Amino acid sequence: MHSKVGGTRLALRALALGFCTWTVTGCEPLPLEPQEVDVGSIQAGVSSASGALGGKAVWAHFSNPPAFAGRDYTIITELRRLIDSTPAGAAIKGTIHSISIDGVADSLLAAQNRGVTVYVVLDGKNANSTDPAVATIKKLTNHRFCTNTSGGGGCIGTSAAGNMHTKMFTFSQTTDPTGVAHSNVVWFGSSNLTYASGPDAFNNTITVYDEPTLFTGLNANFSDMWNRRHYADNDYYDASSGRGYYMATGADAYASPEALNQTDTIVTRLNDVTPDANCRLRIGMAFVTTGRPELLAQVKRYKAGGCSVWMVVGTDEAGGISMSQSVYNELLDAGVAIRRKDKVHDKFFLVYGKYGTSYAYRIYTGSQNWSQDALNENEELFIKMAPETGTVHPLYDGYYNHFNDAYNNGVACTKANYPCR
Repeated sequence: MHSKVGGTRLALRALALGFCTWTVTGCEPLPLEPQEVDVGSIQAGVSSASGALGGKAVWAHFSNPPAFAGRDYTIITELRRLIDSTPAGAAIKGTIHSISIDGVADSLLAAQNRGVTVYVVLDGKNANSTDPAVATIKKLTNHRFCTNTSGGGGCIGTSAAGNMHTKMFTFSQTTDPTGVAHSNVVWFGSSNLTYASGPDAFNNTITVYDEPTLFTGLNANFSDMWNRRHYADNDYYDASSGRGYYMATGADAYASPEALNQTDTIVTRLNDVTPDANCRLRIGMAFVTTGRPELLAQVKRYKAGGCSVWMVVGTDEAGGISMSQSVYNELLDAGVAIRRKDKVHDKFFLVYGKYGTSYAYRIYTGSQNWSQDALNENEELFIKMAPETGTVHPLYDGYYNHFNDAYNNGVACTKANYPCR
C-alpha cells in the first residue's frame, strides 16, 4: 500500500491483531475505527493505495484539497500518466462529463498524434463550451458530444434532465505506477476533469489492471454511449440480458440508467450484507436527496442490525449540508453519525461486514450520487469491488483513511443545527 497513515494507530492495531491471532483461533479481523480529532485540523492526506482484488492488480488514488493548499492533482496526474504511457497502436476510450483541465486534453491529443487510437464521448453541455480544453478535445478524430431530442446531455438516456455522468477510461495497453506494462486496463471513479469537481474536491478513482472481462464490459457500455442506443423508459440496465451488467474477477460494474420503479443498483448490492455488531458502514457522498427511499431504508437496516454507520456529505451553495432535511432527520433519528465537509465530491460506500457466513472488507464506488437522476436518467457507473479478507486489506485501509480525511475535519450534524453549518 502507498498511503500516508498514522504510525501509532497502525502499531496499536497490529498489536491488537497479533493478540487476537495468538489467543483466539478463528478470531475475525479487528475493524478500524474513526479517529476523533479536532474539527479544522488537517491530516496529511491519503494519496494512493494498492493491492490485489480477485488476483488483479488494483490502484486507488485520492484527492484531498485541504492537505495540498486547496488543489490536489493526484488523480489528474495519474490519469495523465496512464494516457501518456499508452503506446502507439493501442487504444484509449474515455467518457467525460465535464472538462476544463488543459493537461488531460493535451495528453489525449498527444496520444492520438503518436499513433494511439483515441475515442472520447462527452456530455452534450460541453459542445458549445469555449474552454481551451474542449477546443483541444475537438481536435480528436473520434469525439462525440451527446444530446437527445428532449434537450438533455445524455447519450443513452432520453430525458431532458439526464446527463452523461460516467467518469471512465479504458486502455488496451498502458503501465502501472511502477512502470510495469499491462493490457486490459480500466479507470473509473468520482472525479471530473474540471478544477471545481476534480482536484479542488475530495474524490477517488480506481484503476484495475489485466482485467479483460471488465475491460470488455466497460467498452460495451462505451459503445452503447458512442452509438447513442436508447431504450424504452430509459431501461438500459438489464441484468437478465447482461446489458449494463458486467461481472468480472476484480470488480462487478452496473451501468445506469434503469427504468423507474424497478431495482436500485446500489441497494441490491448493499443487501448482500447481514448487519451485526461487528459491521461498519462509511459513506462519502457529494449530496443526498429524497429520491432514493430504498437506499435510505437500506442504511437504516444496517444501523438497526447493529452496524456502526458514519456519513460525510458535501456542502451546498448556501453553505449547508447537501442533504434533504427529511432524509437528514431520518438518518440522525436512526443513529447515523453525519458530518458536513466542504467540497466532498466522492460517491462511495465502504463496508466491513458479514457476507454469507464470513466477514470481508469491501469498496463500492463509481459516479452515482444519492439521487433519483443518477439511477433513472443519467449514464452512471456503480462498481462493487472484489472483497479483501483477513488481516491485510490495503485498499480498504486507503479508502478508510480518505474517508477520515474528510469526516474527521467536518462539522458534526445534529437535528438542532440543520443545515449543519
